[in-house]
Amino acid sequence: MALCDSGDFKFKPLDRRLKYVEDFFRLYNEWLYQDLDNVSRNIYFLELAWVLPFDHPIRALTPISNETHWQRYKYLVKMHIAVLLTKNYLDFGKQFYKENIYFYSKEYEKELLEGYDIAETYFKSALGWFRIAKQYANLVSKYDPYIYGTTLYHMEDEYKKIINGELYYDVTINRLLNKIKENRNKLKSLRDFYWVEPIP
Repeated sequence: MALCDSGDFKFKPLDRRLKYVEDFFRLYNEWLYQDLDNVSRNIYFLELAWVLPFDHPIRALTPISNETHWQRYKYLVKMHIAVLLTKNYLDFGKQFYKENIYFYSKEYEKELLEGYDIAETYFKSALGWFRIAKQYANLVSKYDPYIYGTTLYHMEDEYKKIINGELYYDVTINRLLNKIKENRNKLKSLRDFYWVEPIP
């Protein structure tokens, strides 16, 4: 005898265990207002998707016609996951990154420097993931998109942008890393906010 009915819940229970790339990829969400919980949740699911095997071609995210099509699809999805990880590590790092240093910032030097250390770590992770995305984009480019193209149009556009140099997270991340260096130096050169000029 069942103690409850499935209709009592506002969600539908999963009919099978999550164990494939596609399962965890579908759990990725984008929110209007990002916070550390949302971003870390996405990173967790995307990194799980990265290491797991792909589901059967019948359950792929797009119709698959042959083995070559299947191989290109896997490279394309891996590239997209790497781009999403780049974005999310970048968003995570920005939560700890203070863009401008003001004359009164010396008071918060310890906290700002700690934030820059954390931000730098996540920005470097984002840079690593974007390099991987570029490698997978190069693998995708070995296959003719007119013969082996997919219905995953946003991923296809992303692939073309990476190949044409229109998607350049690496440039953005390197600028942020350089800005962190500048801000650290600026912080060290600041005088104490409460310091008073001596009377001549």
